[in-house]
Amino acid sequence: MKHFENRWIFEAFEEKEDSILKSMFGGLALYHQGQLKFILMENPGDNEYRGKKYSYDIWNGLLVATDQSRHPLLIKTIERLIPHPVLPKWLYLPFTFENWEDDVEKLLRLAHRGDPAIGVWPQEKKKSKIKKKKPASKKRVLKKTKSKSKS
Repeated sequence: MKHFENRWIFEAFEEKEDSILKSMFGGLALYHQGQLKFILMENPGDNEYRGKKYSYDIWNGLLVATDQSRHPLLIKTIERLIPHPVLPKWLYLPFTFENWEDDVEKLLRLAHRGDPAIGVWPQEKKKSKIKKKKPASKKRVLKKTKSKSKS
């Protein structure tokens, strides 16, 4: 697994049996009690998407998995949260923002308390629509044998 400088963010969750860390989108995802809560991204220097430049790195921060209907409440609680420019359904806290560590700690406290504004249930994987090919039938090839004729 890739080394993450800010993995400390998830330390309190790592000790819990109902928490899982796994790689996702080049980042480190935290699942807690079955819900995806956060994705830690560490890719500094990438601040452009579809020709638009941003004043912050778009893949160097903490993605907060949440429903869009809960954005206003979370932004009111933590003003530096912004909708992610590529994944606008989630909120984002870039590491370049001032005092981001304090905001991360607030988010972690909310998640620990089970705040319903943080976390999304993973979608069930859809069955593949690709039809499986039937194995080719084995055709019996009859060999012709030369028969010896008696003269």
